[in-house]
Amino acid sequence: MDELSKLSRALTAGTLGFLALCFLGGALLPGLQSIMLGMALGAAVSWINAYYLGRKVRRLGDAAAAGEAKRINMGFLTRTATAVLAVFAAMKYPQHLNVYAVAGSLVFAQLYLLIIGIKYSRKP
Repeated sequence: MDELSKLSRALTAGTLGFLALCFLGGALLPGLQSIMLGMALGAAVSWINAYYLGRKVRRLGDAAAAGEAKRINMGFLTRTATAVLAVFAAMKYPQHLNVYAVAGSLVFAQLYLLIIGIKYSRKP
């Protein structure tokens, strides 16, 4: 298993665990439900964006290994549009989703990948 697949698998497991905690927290703590659901939405969008970027990086690596000289887009506008769409959804339904929780948790995948990257680099 290459490193990108290992990180992708760890990110998926961590994100699903975080989503489970957010949904459980939203169910058990009704006063914090909009915050928990906002964090869940932001983390889900963050995972989607990280997975999409990983797919693009893998495609770029395969094209470079094959010696293809075609230009490959990394999907910046697509990833930005999904993040903006999540924030707009939170702005449209503030009774269900906290805007600050959505915006704050959009960086969940990047921070989690940093942590697991450090963890994997310390193994002998």
